[in-house]
Amino acid sequence: MSSEFIIRRMSIPHCARGPSRCEKCKATAQEKKIYLLKIYLQPGEVARPVIEVKRDGESHYYEYDAIKQFNTEAEAKEYAEKHNISDISL
Repeated sequence: MSSEFIIRRMSIPHCARGPSRCEKCKATAQEKKIYLLKIYLQPGEVARPVIEVKRDGESHYYEYDAIKQFNTEAEAKEYAEKHNISDISL
């Protein structure tokens, strides 16, 4: 399965119901952290959350796994540089 790594500041939902229907999701939506995400370029056969990624001015939706959480923007940028990750949105 084809995949890429990106770095995003975001909140990860608690469950599939999302913040409009789940109090725990609503609480976690207030906390945005910086994550290394592995995005899957083709749909898989496992239930995963989905993220919107803009490429060449177009929106695409990809399944993802959160791989790592960063404590600071500097730590995220250093990791991105070391691992040749160019898609960063902080």
